Amino acid sequence: MNTFLLFPARLRLVWVALLGASVLSCAVGPDFQKPDVPQVSSFTREPGTLEVGELSSIDADWWKAYGSPQLDVLVQLALKNNPNIDVAIANLKVAQQNVIAQQGFFFPQVGAGLTASRQNVGSTLAPAINGTTSVYGLQTAQLSVGFTPDIFGGNRRQVESLKAIANAQELQLEALRITIATTVIATAVQEAVFREQLQMAKESVEAAKLQMVHAKRMADLGYISGIDLANQESAYAQAASQVPALKKLREQTLDMLAVLCGQVPSQPLLLPNLDSIHIPAKLPNALPSTLVGRRPDVKIAEEMVRASNAQIGVAISNMIPQFSITGVLGGSATAFSEMFNGANNIWGIAGGVGQPIFAGGSLFARKNAAEAAYDASLAQYRATVIAAFQNVADTLYAIDNDGKLYQLARDSELANQKVYDKTLQQFDQGYTSEPGLLAAKQQYLQSKMNAIQAYSVYLGDSAALYQSLGGGWKEPVNTDAASVSAPVPAAN
Repeated sequence: MNTFLLFPARLRLVWVALLGASVLSCAVGPDFQKPDVPQVSSFTREPGTLEVGELSSIDADWWKAYGSPQLDVLVQLALKNNPNIDVAIANLKVAQQNVIAQQGFFFPQVGAGLTASRQNVGSTLAPAINGTTSVYGLQTAQLSVGFTPDIFGGNRRQVESLKAIANAQELQLEALRITIATTVIATAVQEAVFREQLQMAKESVEAAKLQMVHAKRMADLGYISGIDLANQESAYAQAASQVPALKKLREQTLDMLAVLCGQVPSQPLLLPNLDSIHIPAKLPNALPSTLVGRRPDVKIAEEMVRASNAQIGVAISNMIPQFSITGVLGGSATAFSEMFNGANNIWGIAGGVGQPIFAGGSLFARKNAAEAAYDASLAQYRATVIAAFQNVADTLYAIDNDGKLYQLARDSELANQKVYDKTLQQFDQGYTSEPGLLAAKQQYLQSKMNAIQAYSVYLGDSAALYQSLGGGWKEPVNTDAASVSAPVPAAN
């Protein structure tokens, strides 16, 4: 049976009227307006220095563009097992449940109670209840319904604020996923670089050792001085010092990669080789006008503006009349079996309205504080947008210049490889000495290490570009839009 129908008709009419008023009324306080954003057509000062192309989309699994199955496994492992993602998911659930809890105040609050007592009121007051004795028992059961209609929309504003916070928490989770994917890529690339450089450093040490042995032989024969021999020994020690330094860096990078994947450092990982990671054939690009709708940090800042704007309405609603209505229905008798007889029924209705008159200025102060918090969130939004444009511009300049540096390092590697190959031919024909060959080999190995490091920096720039543009999203192609992307030099 519907409990609401048990209450008197007048009480039901009052509740319906107040509920309808709360639904149809407008919420106090300013409605949210999307903050203004800078109207710019380019991320950089010299857009002509970068390739201008059509607006492109970014797939949700954008890391697959690097063409490395091992890298894909690492990213998926991190997105599944990284404990920080579990923390963000739990925080999101907290925010969502807070919204649901606040929405509960839109409805009447219903409660039930049962009390039983045994009393002795003494001979002066006896008989207390239909009897001749001063000792009696009393049992009361009641159903109470309380309702505070949201006539001026204070609760709606509070729900609006909590929803914005929940949206921001969801965006935090999205931003965390993008950051973890980007960090895994950069860390995996760096580990592969250290692995390759470590192997080359060991080869260079072997060459330096042979040079030192040769120098000792020449010094014993009197063909070179002690200074020349000391210089060669110093060169060997310097080359040998690279091995433990690179090994330490690689081991620490492996530890970091394991933690990113939610594992302890002792657990093995499937590691990609550097030559299996390729710079995407076409890097993503975007319009400046679409950036604010794609980056999670900008959208988070917008949701915080929405939340603080709603709090102004909450503060205003606390300054105006508050209505409430309470109804009670039940029974009271000396015996439980008689409690619900018609003669023992009890009911009551109470309505109230309260208007703050003097609160020591606290209500006005809270409203002023809410308005100041809104101004702060609006300024923070503008700062976040400007920082987002800076981040994209910095990344584009890095891609443009680091791509050129990589190409120069690659040219140096190829040139030193030719020198080494020619020197090797001359050595086989007896036209050059072994020390000359070893020096050419060391110079080639060092240039190759430099090229590998430059390649890893450029790979990191490309991953940072995906992150700066907001991760994976789809956008219809607009050939009239001015968008920017960076040239892709030849891969190693």
